[in-house]
Amino acid sequence: MLNMISINLDSITTQEAFIINKAPIDGKEMKLTLSRKCTPTNDAPNKYIGYCSAEMRFADELDVDMLDTSFLVKVVLSAEFSSPDCSTKFSTDELTEYALLQMFPHVRATLASIMASAGLTPYLIPTNGIIQ
Repeated sequence: MLNMISINLDSITTQEAFIINKAPIDGKEMKLTLSRKCTPTNDAPNKYIGYCSAEMRFADELDVDMLDTSFLVKVVLSAEFSSPDCSTKFSTDELTEYALLQMFPHVRATLASIMASAGLTPYLIPTNGIIQ
């Protein structure tokens, strides 16, 4: 279980967002792959930067090169966090898990927005099993 840490999400920015859509999706099974990290910045002892990348593609095309895939939607978001207490030190694992917890709703919304903008019905991505 994740222990709550005292860090505020100050800003979030979309760094990258694209879709490759060469085939009808017709309810095909998808696989969501998440990558994330969060580290202290050099600016101040209570500032942190987090990154979260999400890639959704057909489950049977996980090993296919990106340019050859039939369907792929990818987003990369970055976020700035701050802690009200400069003296508290957090582990990298705590920071990374907290970053995912705070950024995941934005990742889900960005994925859905890109799919809708492309005229596709967005896949609903549940939080259970991803965020505990």
